[in-house]
Amino acid sequence: MGVFLDTGFYLGLCHPKDKYAELSEKILKELAIGNYGVLYTSYFIINEVTTLAAIRSKNNLKVFNHLEKLLWGSEKIATILPFDLNFELETWQLFKKENTIDLKEKKTMSYTDISSIVLCNHHQIEYIVSFDSHFDGFLQRIFQV
Repeated sequence: MGVFLDTGFYLGLCHPKDKYAELSEKILKELAIGNYGVLYTSYFIINEVTTLAAIRSKNNLKVFNHLEKLLWGSEKIATILPFDLNFELETWQLFKKENTIDLKEKKTMSYTDISSIVLCNHHQIEYIVSFDSHFDGFLQRIFQV
């Protein structure tokens, strides 16, 4: 079993004022036990969380340093899955499909979120740590809010 880690989870871990900070810490303790298998993320998630961390923390160096440790440093928690160029077309096609159907009940899904679904499908990852319900139907969210 493996679990994909989404942007909101990382943001909650590195930014103490984030609305999911406490929950993210609790989830991390559960994940650390190892019952959920290997943890994964992607460069798209890193791109998104670093940008959001900068904006929401007003470029707080302490937040940056903590995020750096979680992504690449001494507290690294996930394996970063490479996004192969072969996934581009598949991601684009799913992005168009999901965002051009009747969206009355749904919000637009970001390219990053669609890329996460594609990566998980190709790596047989069924679970995601995310606070976003739009993954429902694609991946099983664990630790739902």
